[in-house]
Amino acid sequence: MRYLLSFSILISTLTYGQTQRTILYAQATEFGYRNQFKESEGVLSQIIVLHPKDSLAYFDRAIMRENLGDTIGAISDLTKAIEIDPKSADNFFLRGMLYKNSTKYKDALSDFQMVNRLDHGNADAHFFAAQMEFTLNKNKFKVNRELKRCLKINPEHVEAKSLLERHE
Repeated sequence: MRYLLSFSILISTLTYGQTQRTILYAQATEFGYRNQFKESEGVLSQIIVLHPKDSLAYFDRAIMRENLGDTIGAISDLTKAIEIDPKSADNFFLRGMLYKNSTKYKDALSDFQMVNRLDHGNADAHFFAAQMEFTLNKNKFKVNRELKRCLKINPEHVEAKSLLERHE
Protein backbone atom coordinates (compact mmCIF):
# COMPACT_ATOMS: atom_id res chain seq x y z
CA MET A 1 0.00 0.00 0.00
CA ARG A 2 2.82 2.41 0.93
CA TYR A 3 4.54 1.79 -2.43
CA LEU A 4 1.31 2.35 -4.31
CA LEU A 5 0.78 5.67 -2.52
CA SER A 6 4.37 6.75 -3.22
CA PHE A 7 3.95 5.82 -6.88
CA SER A 8 0.69 7.83 -7.07
CA ILE A 9 2.37 10.88 -5.58
CA LEU A 10 5.25 10.58 -8.05
CA ILE A 11 2.89 10.27 -11.03
CA SER A 12 0.76 13.22 -9.92
CA THR A 13 3.90 15.32 -9.39
CA LEU A 14 5.22 14.48 -12.86
CA THR A 15 1.81 15.10 -14.42
CA TYR A 16 1.49 18.44 -12.62
CA GLY A 17 4.98 19.46 -13.77
CA GLN A 18 4.19 18.54 -17.36
CA THR A 19 0.88 20.35 -17.24
CA GLN A 20 2.55 23.43 -15.83
CA ARG A 21 5.16 23.30 -18.59
CA THR A 22 2.44 22.95 -21.22
CA ILE A 23 0.52 25.91 -19.80
CA LEU A 24 3.66 28.06 -19.73
CA TYR A 25 4.53 27.13 -23.33
CA ALA A 26 1.02 28.08 -24.40
CA GLN A 27 1.40 31.45 -22.67
CA ALA A 28 4.82 32.07 -24.23
CA THR A 29 3.47 31.15 -27.66
CA GLU A 30 0.48 33.45 -27.28
CA PHE A 31 2.71 36.35 -26.24
CA GLY A 32 4.96 35.64 -29.22
CA TYR A 33 2.01 35.69 -31.65
CA ARG A 34 1.03 39.08 -30.23
CA ASN A 35 4.59 40.40 -30.68
CA GLN A 36 4.88 40.73 -26.90
CA PHE A 37 8.43 39.45 -26.96
CA LYS A 38 9.45 40.65 -23.51
CA GLU A 39 6.51 38.85 -21.91
CA SER A 40 7.22 35.70 -23.90
CA GLU A 41 10.88 35.86 -22.88
CA GLY A 42 9.81 36.09 -19.23
CA VAL A 43 7.56 33.03 -19.46
CA LEU A 44 10.28 31.06 -21.28
CA SER A 45 12.70 32.05 -18.51
CA GLN A 46 10.24 30.53 -16.02
CA ILE A 47 10.24 27.29 -18.00
CA ILE A 48 14.05 27.28 -17.98
CA VAL A 49 14.11 27.73 -14.20
CA LEU A 50 11.69 24.81 -13.79
CA HIS A 51 13.26 22.66 -16.52
CA PRO A 52 16.91 23.69 -17.01
CA LYS A 53 17.57 20.92 -19.56
CA ASP A 54 14.76 22.00 -21.91
CA SER A 55 16.68 22.92 -25.07
CA LEU A 56 13.48 24.03 -26.83
CA ALA A 57 12.87 26.69 -24.16
CA TYR A 58 16.38 28.07 -24.77
CA PHE A 59 15.79 27.98 -28.55
CA ASP A 60 12.47 29.80 -28.25
CA ARG A 61 13.87 32.34 -25.78
CA ALA A 62 16.72 33.01 -28.21
CA ILE A 63 14.14 33.96 -30.84
CA MET A 64 12.40 36.31 -28.40
CA ARG A 65 15.72 37.85 -27.36
CA GLU A 66 16.70 38.42 -30.98
CA ASN A 67 13.32 40.07 -31.59
CA LEU A 68 14.11 42.35 -28.65
CA GLY A 69 17.49 43.25 -30.17
CA ASP A 70 19.52 41.15 -27.70
CA THR A 71 21.66 39.19 -30.15
CA ILE A 72 24.30 38.39 -27.51
CA GLY A 73 21.63 36.93 -25.22
CA ALA A 74 20.14 34.99 -28.15
CA ILE A 75 23.53 33.51 -29.07
CA SER A 76 24.10 32.61 -25.42
CA ASP A 77 20.74 30.79 -25.28
CA LEU A 78 21.50 28.90 -28.48
CA THR A 79 24.91 27.91 -27.15
CA LYS A 80 23.17 26.48 -24.07
CA ALA A 81 20.61 24.71 -26.28
CA ILE A 82 23.48 23.16 -28.26
CA GLU A 83 25.16 22.07 -25.03
CA ILE A 84 21.92 20.29 -24.03
CA ASP A 85 21.11 18.90 -27.50
CA PRO A 86 24.25 18.83 -29.66
CA LYS A 87 22.47 16.94 -32.46
CA SER A 88 19.88 19.62 -33.20
CA ALA A 89 20.64 21.14 -36.58
CA ASP A 90 18.07 23.88 -35.88
CA ASN A 91 20.10 25.21 -32.94
CA PHE A 92 23.26 25.43 -35.03
CA PHE A 93 21.40 26.93 -38.01
CA LEU A 94 19.82 29.74 -36.01
CA ARG A 95 23.06 30.51 -34.17
CA GLY A 96 24.86 30.52 -37.53
CA MET A 97 22.37 33.07 -38.85
CA LEU A 98 22.91 35.26 -35.79
CA TYR A 99 26.68 35.02 -36.18
CA LYS A 100 26.34 35.85 -39.89
CA ASN A 101 24.20 38.89 -39.14
CA SER A 102 26.74 39.96 -36.49
CA THR A 103 29.57 39.65 -39.08
CA LYS A 104 31.19 36.79 -37.14
CA TYR A 105 31.70 34.93 -40.37
CA LYS A 106 34.12 32.24 -39.14
CA ASP A 107 31.72 31.28 -36.35
CA ALA A 108 28.81 31.31 -38.80
CA LEU A 109 30.72 29.10 -41.24
CA SER A 110 31.49 26.63 -38.46
CA ASP A 111 27.81 26.41 -37.46
CA PHE A 112 26.59 26.01 -41.06
CA GLN A 113 29.16 23.25 -41.60
CA MET A 114 27.84 21.52 -38.48
CA VAL A 115 24.28 21.79 -39.83
CA ASN A 116 25.50 20.13 -43.03
CA ARG A 117 26.98 17.25 -41.01
CA LEU A 118 23.78 16.81 -39.01
CA ASP A 119 21.21 17.45 -41.76
CA HIS A 120 22.35 16.62 -45.28
CA GLY A 121 19.11 17.89 -46.79
CA ASN A 122 19.31 21.53 -45.69
CA ALA A 123 19.88 23.51 -48.88
CA ASP A 124 20.06 26.84 -47.05
CA ALA A 125 22.85 25.61 -44.78
CA HIS A 126 24.91 24.71 -47.86
CA PHE A 127 24.12 28.09 -49.40
CA PHE A 128 25.10 30.03 -46.28
CA ALA A 129 28.26 27.94 -45.86
CA ALA A 130 29.17 28.88 -49.44
CA GLN A 131 28.33 32.51 -48.76
CA MET A 132 30.57 32.53 -45.67
CA GLU A 133 33.39 30.82 -47.60
CA PHE A 134 33.00 33.46 -50.31
CA THR A 135 32.93 36.32 -47.78
CA LEU A 136 36.03 34.98 -46.06
CA ASN A 137 37.77 34.69 -49.47
CA LYS A 138 38.19 30.97 -49.04
CA ASN A 139 38.94 28.40 -51.68
CA LYS A 140 36.82 28.78 -54.84
CA PHE A 141 36.44 25.00 -54.98
CA LYS A 142 34.78 24.95 -51.54
CA VAL A 143 32.37 27.73 -52.49
CA ASN A 144 31.36 25.95 -55.70
CA ARG A 145 31.06 22.59 -53.95
CA GLU A 146 28.66 24.01 -51.34
CA LEU A 147 26.62 25.84 -53.98
CA LYS A 148 26.33 22.68 -56.08
CA ARG A 149 25.23 20.71 -53.00
CA CYS A 150 22.62 23.37 -52.31
CA LEU A 151 21.34 23.22 -55.89
CA LYS A 152 21.27 19.42 -55.86
CA ILE A 153 18.86 19.62 -52.91
CA ASN A 154 16.92 22.60 -54.25
CA PRO A 155 17.50 23.23 -57.97
CA GLU A 156 15.36 26.39 -57.77
CA HIS A 157 17.48 28.10 -55.07
CA VAL A 158 17.73 31.52 -56.74
CA GLU A 159 20.45 32.94 -54.48
CA ALA A 160 22.66 29.87 -54.94
CA LYS A 161 22.26 30.04 -58.73
CA SER A 162 23.19 33.71 -58.72
CA LEU A 163 26.26 33.25 -56.51
CA LEU A 164 27.43 30.27 -58.56
CA GLU A 165 27.13 32.29 -61.79
CA ARG A 166 29.17 35.13 -60.27
CA HIS A 167 31.76 32.78 -58.83
CA GLU A 168 32.43 30.46 -61.79
